[in-house]
Amino acid sequence: MKTKVIVLADNATTTPGKLFRYINSLNEPIIVKETCFGCYIEGEEEIVDRLAQKIRNFERNRIFCKDRGYAIWDKRRCRAFRKGGAREGFHQLEAEQKVLSYIGLALDEIDKNGVKPIEEILEKEKKILEKERKLPVEEFKRVIEKIL
Repeated sequence: MKTKVIVLADNATTTPGKLFRYINSLNEPIIVKETCFGCYIEGEEEIVDRLAQKIRNFERNRIFCKDRGYAIWDKRRCRAFRKGGAREGFHQLEAEQKVLSYIGLALDEIDKNGVKPIEEILEKEKKILEKERKLPVEEFKRVIEKIL
């Protein structure tokens, strides 16, 4: 058995409910649990891995998957058995979810334009850093004197 976490980026057009219904419509022998950030899926390893790729393609670059170490209804992790509260790792997942929209936009750019050579990326970074460098105090004083 294998469990995967399916997480929606903030800029996904799919909702957890829509994702849940889509996964159930695939009629695969898995367990699906809707969550506030997406879904959990659980089943035989090869089925879960194959479905994870299919689910990601449902809304490319906005749906992300990762393995989960515990079964869906594991009493050590499930809030229903622990009397509520955030489960261990929830806050980490919440922090990870916040950057997924940016990762999705970067993946969109790669899909559209391909991977740029590292030299081009480093040159662009150098220009940005140079543009945002701090102004030396003496140069700042000269600018102020010109204005006044």
